Amino acid sequence: MSGSKRVASECSRCTAFPARRTISAVPALAAVLWIALSGIAAAHSFTAAILVVGENVEQDLAEAVRGFLLAADERDGHPNETSDGHLGGVDVHVLPLPAEATSLVQELTGPPDEAADVIIVLGPKPSADDAASKYSRASTVLLQALLAEGWNGDDRMDGFIARYRLAYGKEPGLLAASAYHAARRLDVAIRPLDGAGPRDELLEAWQASEVGLPR
Repeated sequence: MSGSKRVASECSRCTAFPARRTISAVPALAAVLWIALSGIAAAHSFTAAILVVGENVEQDLAEAVRGFLLAADERDGHPNETSDGHLGGVDVHVLPLPAEATSLVQELTGPPDEAADVIIVLGPKPSADDAASKYSRASTVLLQALLAEGWNGDDRMDGFIARYRLAYGKEPGLLAASAYHAARRLDVAIRPLDGAGPRDELLEAWQASEVGLPR
């Protein structure tokens, strides 16, 4: 499914409860259980937007999504998944941005929420900083610097490069590698929190994850 068909699609769900019977405790208990289980499900999924800025946005966005998905597929998978993968043990739905640049994005499951819990911004400065400032009030914005030149010569990236070749039949580019790195950082940041919040704790964990991961 192309990213253009998935972007900015918000689902509304309805639940029908059983009709009231003579013993009212049964439907009441069912309602309590449904609310509890719904809360658990909500806590174990989040939407991560990938926002790419720069010159070749359509191509770069598609590449970034591929790199991100590769990291989201490394751990915590299970049969019959309805998300785009897992980060930190939590279901993640990927929302590619900007919406008008998603024509080359593929292989997303979704559907994501229109308002992302986390927005990862990829691109050159100062454009990335400007884009981040526009979203910081509504979502937790995480700036991922593009990897330095020569990243593909680092033997710590050999596993990523091999998996990318196997999955997509070509060499990964800078945006794919940078998005993969961002997803790995997010996995480390979210795992002890069991979700994409609280914001301050997530930001602190994200900043701490900058050191020690493959470049």
